[in-house]
Amino acid sequence: MSSAQETPATKPEAEQPSTVQEAPVAEPAKAPENGAVPPATSEGQETSAPAQIVETSTATETAEVTPAPSVTVVLSAPKTTEELIAARALKRVARKTAVREKAEGHKKAGDILFDSKNYKAAYQQYIEAIQLWGSNIEYYISLATAYRKLTWYEEAAHAATRALTLDPKNAEARYIRGVARLEQRLLKPAKIDFETVLEHNPSHLLARAALTEVNHFIATSTHLGTHELGPDPVEEAVKDVDFGFPHYDFEALEVDELSDSSDCNHVGNGVQCRFYNHEGCARGTACVFSHAPDEKSVRDELGKNVCIYHLLDSCKFGATKCIYSHSKDALPKRGWWTSPEQIAKVKSVMEVAEKNNREQRQLENERWRAHLKAMKASGKPPKSAGVKGHSKKPKAEKQSKEATETDGEAAGATDGEPPKSAGLEKEKRRTHKKKDSTGKPARGRPRAKSAAKKKTNGAGPKSPTAAASNAEGSGSAAGANAAQSVTSDAASKASETPAFTDYQPIAPPPVDVAPQDSATLPY
Repeated sequence: MSSAQETPATKPEAEQPSTVQEAPVAEPAKAPENGAVPPATSEGQETSAPAQIVETSTATETAEVTPAPSVTVVLSAPKTTEELIAARALKRVARKTAVREKAEGHKKAGDILFDSKNYKAAYQQYIEAIQLWGSNIEYYISLATAYRKLTWYEEAAHAATRALTLDPKNAEARYIRGVARLEQRLLKPAKIDFETVLEHNPSHLLARAALTEVNHFIATSTHLGTHELGPDPVEEAVKDVDFGFPHYDFEALEVDELSDSSDCNHVGNGVQCRFYNHEGCARGTACVFSHAPDEKSVRDELGKNVCIYHLLDSCKFGATKCIYSHSKDALPKRGWWTSPEQIAKVKSVMEVAEKNNREQRQLENERWRAHLKAMKASGKPPKSAGVKGHSKKPKAEKQSKEATETDGEAAGATDGEPPKSAGLEKEKRRTHKKKDSTGKPARGRPRAKSAAKKKTNGAGPKSPTAAASNAEGSGSAAGANAAQSVTSDAASKASETPAFTDYQPIAPPPVDVAPQDSATLPY
């Protein structure tokens, strides 16, 4: 019994089931259904680490095998020119609506100020509205009325004329212009406006009353009492002026509203961008070239600038080299390029303008050549003329100058002064440069004089006996002092000659020269 009982305890370890070896194959993959964790034993602790390693590697392999999500790319057909024009037109309409709403706001503000008789503030609001919506006739009529209230009759006449160019049949604008002319004493032009208004609108009572007044003024201006006056020189000078313009039967002027897009306002350096007018500019507003229209192009509905010479069949560069667009697909349906008669008219105008430009350039070139010729003849050619100045002097003048300097040096040497070539001048300049480097200005003879003066003043008054004794000794030392002063003066002149940058005080006037009497002028 004892041996049987001891059998499990003495069983070899090799025969016992090894949890560590069987962990990868055994049941770690099979988790308990209820999610419970087995009790922690010494053997269970040994098996927990390999189980975690297996699970991590399995998750990594699963992540690597998982395919990436698929991306579907849909290629749409490019938009046609009509679709691009329609999309751009919608954007343009939205911007135009916003701008016109802003203009109406300025107009209403001007009306409120006008009703309160603040005419100076009202006309400014009308101007703001016109700048936003320049084809609105009512804005010009309101502006002319405000000018009339301010007694600015000339400005009122101009504003009314602008309104008539947009609508020649507008009776109110023509009446306001007639009143402004009447206030300026332009009687006959005012009469023309009032007669035109009554011809097409006989019920305009204000125009009829104004015409009666104008006729009375004209009748009284030709007579002075019983005497008839001569012709007015002003009327003779303006007799050929058409004061009825624009006439009632004229066509209204069509005004193209400028685009407010960033491309239309992008002027750049003034040179057209070839990429913008052809394939499209990728730089946008950062481009240094111009995207805006100019006098040599026509703006199409896609915002490209079409070459005006291409529309006239006279572009010498062609579609590949011209910086403007040569496509007519997006051009507006209404324009001078749609009528052969208008094309011929524009072509003749362009030819005249180019001829005038050529003549102007030739005239400017001739004037410039004449100017250069005159400057060369006077010996002073301008720098831009390309003519080098005569910096080198002739050899004969140079040789004569050298001979003169040599003779001068020889003459100075004979007089006891060393020539300039001896190098003494350079030594003096070096000496004074050293003195000036200390930062103190060099002082010459005035300093020596002030020192001598201090010595004389410091001696003080002396008695007659001392003066006599000094007079006896002074006679013997006079010669030595005189020689010493002359030597010291010469040395100071040689050593203390001021440099070029030294400040030189103004020398006092001589004592022996009497001042001149002040003269009294006759006035």
